[in-house]
Amino acid sequence: MTFTFKQVIAALSLGAMTLTGLAATPAFAQPGRDNRERREDRRDDRQERRADRKDDRRDNRQDRRADRRDDRQDRRGDRRDDRRDWRQDRRNDQRVTYRRPGRPVYSYDWNRPDPRYGRSYRPDRYYRGGYQPIRVDRRTRIYRGYDDRYYCRRSDGTTGLIVGAALGGLLGGQIDRGQSNIAGILIGGGAGALLGREIDRGGLNCR
Repeated sequence: MTFTFKQVIAALSLGAMTLTGLAATPAFAQPGRDNRERREDRRDDRQERRADRKDDRRDNRQDRRADRRDDRQDRRGDRRDDRRDWRQDRRNDQRVTYRRPGRPVYSYDWNRPDPRYGRSYRPDRYYRGGYQPIRVDRRTRIYRGYDDRYYCRRSDGTTGLIVGAALGGLLGGQIDRGQSNIAGILIGGGAGALLGREIDRGGLNCR
């Protein structure tokens, strides 16, 4: 079979065009593949962001639940400690047993001094501890003993020591040793507002 020169040229041209088309096809197809890959990358990024936001929300919820749980446990612990302290204080109070004044033991008072000790009433000689405390008010008679401490008189004739505040500094020299006076009179007579405030607040007790 013989080919003419023109047929050879035509065959070569057709082969060259075919090869050129085959070489150009990947180049034309490349942009489409790049777009698809970019879309897939964006989709993967969105999915990762959603997963991160979901994890963050879950972590936040868990943290809030843990904080609320810790707060509840702290409040329960505080209430438990308060109840335990209250019960302990009540037991301690019950262990301290005070006695109340009974029948009169001594009839001596500021206007009935014991003749064995001169003309003045000696409250420090009748001091007895262990009695239920008495709150000092403006009607309470305050005695000054020869030990320069201040006393009140109980109904059975014993005396209790007045404690609370610097009573001696508040009264100054208004009461001599062996003498006494009503708290309200002392306040009006110059003991001043400080003593009155301490008495009204319950800051003075006789024990």
